[in-house]
Amino acid sequence: MTTPKTDDWNTYHLALQERTYRIEWLSSMVDQQVMQERFLPMLQLHKPHSSEEMKRILPIANIEIKTYIDKHRYLLQGYISVTIETAGVAHPDVLYLPSKKNNYRGIEAPLEEFAESGPMEAFTESLESNVNMIRRRLMSEQLHIRNLVLGSGKLPVAILNMADNVMEADRLTYQVEQASIDHAIALLDISSFAMLLPNGTRTFFSPYDFAELPLRAVHALESGKVIMLMEGSRKALIAPTSFEDSFKTASDLFSPRYYVMLIRILRVACFIMALMLTPLYVAVSTYNFQMFPSKIIETLLVSRYRVPFSPFVEALFMEILVLIQLEAVTRLPNKLSQSAGIVAGIVLGTAAVEAGIVSNVMLVLVSISSLLTLASATVQLRGMLFFLKVPSLLLAVMLGLPGICMFWFLLLSRLFAVRSLDKPLALFGIHPLSRYIKGKG
Repeated sequence: MTTPKTDDWNTYHLALQERTYRIEWLSSMVDQQVMQERFLPMLQLHKPHSSEEMKRILPIANIEIKTYIDKHRYLLQGYISVTIETAGVAHPDVLYLPSKKNNYRGIEAPLEEFAESGPMEAFTESLESNVNMIRRRLMSEQLHIRNLVLGSGKLPVAILNMADNVMEADRLTYQVEQASIDHAIALLDISSFAMLLPNGTRTFFSPYDFAELPLRAVHALESGKVIMLMEGSRKALIAPTSFEDSFKTASDLFSPRYYVMLIRILRVACFIMALMLTPLYVAVSTYNFQMFPSKIIETLLVSRYRVPFSPFVEALFMEILVLIQLEAVTRLPNKLSQSAGIVAGIVLGTAAVEAGIVSNVMLVLVSISSLLTLASATVQLRGMLFFLKVPSLLLAVMLGLPGICMFWFLLLSRLFAVRSLDKPLALFGIHPLSRYIKGKG
């Protein structure tokens, strides 16, 4: 087997009596302290004759004995390969010593999910740390963990479930293994891998939920869901999920039940109004202006006196401007993003009104619509709302009020077609309401 042309491939020959030990490792993957303090001293002391004898004397767990063919695969996973040569002839079996270097950041406060109460710690990129944070919150023998390896890059993955949800765990395991068969070497993140799962990229509605807080993952496990954790990802995938989960936050776990019911109803109302406010104004002002009361008509005429564009162009311009501002603020550091967002909103809004590009009424409506969008619970739902406003405006200006009805018909029809882990994403009616009343939501 030829050595690849990579500068981090290291080879060291240790000659002891009539035997030579050829030690190979990747410096970018191996913790060399383990080799220098635990491996080499034992090797020099005992001088083993075979790989089996070497495995017995080394005080290290998970040592493997394989052939030359497996060398590249094990070195890429952070192993040290040891080949014994006697009189210049290499033994057929190779010992692989686990010594992976783990450079991860510590447990920190969450970046996206915020909870007024409860522990302020979030998942990290270490799979072992994430499983530990769930284990010490859910100390139960009913918690089962399955360890998988995905893709040709052999990325470690853990699937967690309670003993009552074995079927859901089997289904998720099957879908995950099927999705990773033809995937590229690098799996970037659990969010990008979720798009390879069934229904992952074919809808605006994400069929899977993502948790940054361990307490949300523990609550999902207790609620009968399955959790997936991936090495290198700071979020947990939750399945199966429902659309109502988009209106839940970690703060709900520490609030009174009736307050939670009220605030979730408010979030649903914000979701509906965020998609209807500006399209409704465009539809009525374009086709049914007489539906406004006379006092409102007078205010609208004064507000739109100098504006040369139609209400649709105004609304589209402002919504695109909000999207650009949101994208720009997202790329800034946390200390600058809030200030930049406030300054940009005030300066651009005031300048647009004074220049006669948009009316005061449209500026107020778009500002309220953006505020309603930001009141949604999850990051995925907020991002989806900003982009769904554009087709709703197009249908409103083309067909008026029937266009808004058509938009909601298409939206709901697509929502009812999405499935999460072979279960419908849309759960409405008595069942979700009964969980709130019984205090299980």
